[in-house]
Amino acid sequence: MALSAHLPGETSSSSLYAILEKHSRHPREWLIANQDVDLDEKILPFLEQDLSSLFRGKPLAYILGEWDFYGLQFEVNSDVLIPRPETELLVENALAYLASKSGGNLAVDVGCGSGCIAIAITRHAPSVKFLAADISHPALQVTQRNIRKFDLEDRIFPVQSDLLSGIPTKFDLICANLPYIPHAELQELAVSQFEPGLALDGGKDGLYSIRNLLMLAPACLKAGGCMLLEMQYDQGKALQELASLHFPQARVIIKRDLAQQERLMIIQL
Repeated sequence: MALSAHLPGETSSSSLYAILEKHSRHPREWLIANQDVDLDEKILPFLEQDLSSLFRGKPLAYILGEWDFYGLQFEVNSDVLIPRPETELLVENALAYLASKSGGNLAVDVGCGSGCIAIAITRHAPSVKFLAADISHPALQVTQRNIRKFDLEDRIFPVQSDLLSGIPTKFDLICANLPYIPHAELQELAVSQFEPGLALDGGKDGLYSIRNLLMLAPACLKAGGCMLLEMQYDQGKALQELASLHFPQARVIIKRDLAQQERLMIIQL
């Protein structure tokens, strides 16, 4: 049966063509230009299953099993958050910090999920080695597969840990994209239906995990070190107060993402 017969609604949809690319093994540009091509009958049940999942609201990233972040394709599944463009701000600032330092650097990605932050930074910063920490064992399995995919086993080391508990190491750089959505708000968001609640639910005020990390971090950050925390757009003031409490001598900066929302807190010793 012709490809065009399997394109419900608007045939220019990038999501539909991404699914077709997955099953047909043809690039989407070729599929767009050849809508009268006959599909292999063997792929039709899988194609229809994925299209049905898409129309029911399942994120395209989980349907495809991979997603782009910082120009790299990462394996993702429902055990980890889908990497988002706003998190690239954290990567860019981490790279800027590492570029300003000489010699080797030791970093940790707290709540690493798919490992996208640690991997993206390590691919662009030859001097750094990373600990990739997460409390979720299924998430760490995804991390490990992505580390292998990019051949970084000698520079990124997964560890199961609740934040930085039990890690007797000092780091030059601490990165964290922890759950920061307040519990009541999360229940009203579509994201809560498919992505892991453990990585989204920030407790009553959204700051439960971040607050705990800030309590642990002073003992784990070297003199001259840097800490990068992604946050929700309305948490800047509260986080600055917490940062001042635990790092009274530090320089604290809040940066905005491309949508001009406050997104990243930088603590520089």
